[in-house]
Amino acid sequence: MNYFNSEIAAVNYANGRPQFHASTIKRIKNYLHIDGLLDTALDIACGTGLSTRALLPIAKKVFGTDSSVQMLKMAMDDDDINYQEAFAECQPFGNEMFDLITVCSGVHWFEIDQFLAECHRLLRPGGWLVLYENFFMGEMEDVIDFKLWNTDVYLKKFPSPLKNRYYAWTEENLEEKGFDLRHTDNFANAVQLSRHELVSYLLTQSNVIARVENKECKYPAVTNWLNGQLSPFYEDTSQRRILYYGNWIKYLQKPHN
Repeated sequence: MNYFNSEIAAVNYANGRPQFHASTIKRIKNYLHIDGLLDTALDIACGTGLSTRALLPIAKKVFGTDSSVQMLKMAMDDDDINYQEAFAECQPFGNEMFDLITVCSGVHWFEIDQFLAECHRLLRPGGWLVLYENFFMGEMEDVIDFKLWNTDVYLKKFPSPLKNRYYAWTEENLEEKGFDLRHTDNFANAVQLSRHELVSYLLTQSNVIARVENKECKYPAVTNWLNGQLSPFYEDTSQRRILYYGNWIKYLQKPHN
């Protein structure tokens, strides 16, 4: 099931996701030693284009694909990017067309073996598939009780739906798929969020969307519940607190021969 197909999910995503992508792409640029501009870059599962627009400073031609028409509608206001509807495992491009393919917080929804085969087809020899994740750690600076709330209250009321969490990202397995695992980077981002901004972010999580799509609740009721639950962690509506997002980046390269 695609939890991001509805119009309201797309609007929430466009308005509620933190803007961390540019800093992650800068890390990628530095690791890959991109001094000028790549010829072509593709962002798969591009959503509303937040991760795709971050590629503009490092590539002459940028493409973004997603299987959700509603998400793409929110992205298509950028004339410098070519957006197309497509599943991750079946892309509408020719062989060896891209220098770089990125995926942000999406690979756990894919049929990963098929996706890797498709990326191998799309990448030029020596090209890079870079997967990166930005996940909510449920930690608020100097507020121990928030982590307890996240674990014991929020995640019990809104458990994460089934994802492909246990793929074998090993050198041996990836070599069989035609890729060399060059590096894995792990770090954290500190993001300042007001209560309203935190509520907006939580509404974009598949945890919430799954329950809404299953007609177990509605967004206005969830919004009211979250505002009530989060009020004790904020002194007023203007206060912004530091929350932590975990990150990893996997650098996979298609061999030159």
